[in-house]
Amino acid sequence: MLLLGLAVSIEPARVGSVALLLTKKRPARHLLVFLCTGLGISLSVGLAVLFVFHHSFLGDSFLSHPDFNPALIQIGIGVFALLLAAPLASNLSLPQFARRPSVETSPVDAAALVLADPPAPGRMKRLLTRIRGFVQGDSSWFSGFVGVALAMPSVDYMALLVLIIASKTSPLAQASALMTFLLITSAVVILPLLSFLVAPGKTRAWVQRFNEWIRTRTRRHAAAFVAVVGTVLIGVGLISL
Repeated sequence: MLLLGLAVSIEPARVGSVALLLTKKRPARHLLVFLCTGLGISLSVGLAVLFVFHHSFLGDSFLSHPDFNPALIQIGIGVFALLLAAPLASNLSLPQFARRPSVETSPVDAAALVLADPPAPGRMKRLLTRIRGFVQGDSSWFSGFVGVALAMPSVDYMALLVLIIASKTSPLAQASALMTFLLITSAVVILPLLSFLVAPGKTRAWVQRFNEWIRTRTRRHAAAFVAVVGTVLIGVGLISL
């Protein structure tokens, strides 16, 4: 749980969103809205799966077998992480798209293009302009939208919920485990929010440097991190068998 929470907390999209929100006129308000919406969505989905839906969909599955060991799920997550790290560490690249050949224009045509009236903006351009204004504006709706988007259930989040369900612990322990995971994943928001209230300038500089460091990491750095997490999960799972 701690390893998965740490892996999710330093996602580039999450760190980049915090860096972007710190550039707003009221960064503390934006960070608070982002935090509350993200926690609200993730906690609601998690509690619904743990205490409502899994009784209907997973009640007769292998998870309900008394001899089932939750460590098997943990090992499975670790194996999946290692399989994910393999293509990241390889030299596989996406196919390159050929560029369109440039069209040569005569001096007369170039002069005509300069003197002609600029074309009216199309629908797509107007839409992009509105989106740009929404992103660069100071509305709290943008912070809430980003928080909801990042809080959508992912594969690692659903795997964690399955692991919690398979643990067969008390409802209070399951809810505590879920809340602990969410607080770990939200540390990248909570710590800058608290730090901003004390030292705004230093917080902006620190988050920006951290964001740039995350963005400059290569695929092999990401593969090494995922492989370490997967190896630790497999090791802990084998010990728990």
